[in-house]
Amino acid sequence: MKQIDSYLTGESFSDDLCYRPQIISHPQARGDVLVQWVAGRRVLHVGFADHVPLIASRVADGSWLHARLTASALACLGIDINVQAVSTARGLGFENVRELDIFAPQAAAMFAEFKPDLVLVPDVIEHLPDPAAFLRRLAQCLPHAEFVVTVPNALSLRNAVQALRGAEGINTDHRAWFSPFTLLKVLADAGLQSQNLHGCAVSASGSIKGRLLRALTQWNPIWSDVLLVRAKELGSDSNSF
Repeated sequence: MKQIDSYLTGESFSDDLCYRPQIISHPQARGDVLVQWVAGRRVLHVGFADHVPLIASRVADGSWLHARLTASALACLGIDINVQAVSTARGLGFENVRELDIFAPQAAAMFAEFKPDLVLVPDVIEHLPDPAAFLRRLAQCLPHAEFVVTVPNALSLRNAVQALRGAEGINTDHRAWFSPFTLLKVLADAGLQSQNLHGCAVSASGSIKGRLLRALTQWNPIWSDVLLVRAKELGSDSNSF
């Protein structure tokens, strides 16, 4: 398979590159995959908050991601700039959360003190005006950690069905859609090199339609709801696509 490293770094250019990514498909939903990946590790959970009005109900029904990661990881520290979310989480008994802007001067010292070996950035960068700068800052502060970044997939089958109807289903706080290539391109801009690319459903299938979508996306993973990439600092020992 043709290497795309030179396209990701900008050394090569094509205005019509046909890129066929190798995507590892997972039958589990995003949360289940991440809970498995963080097991026994020291995890920095970036943007842990979720939407503030939903935190309490998701804690109650067992679906809040930060709670699930905390139960699986050796240690898990959640950071977010949302003061209300941090207060809400602490009010629910979660002490492993901090209000923190990663660009603040004290951020590097906090990361060094916690010493995470895994930095998890789940469904965060699509909300940001400059995702490459955000990931670059994390990579500079934590050059030896593994990164896991997840995003909604622009090429998902759900999006294709919406487009056929002449519509877009969108979280109105999102600023970008990511495809497999553009996700890897942003990681490269941030100084990160992908080890492997994965795809999964956003949530568990509870209907015939959901099970059909899951079967189709496992047959053709580029249709997955969610893209997940595992990455290391650019130039480290990792496998590229």
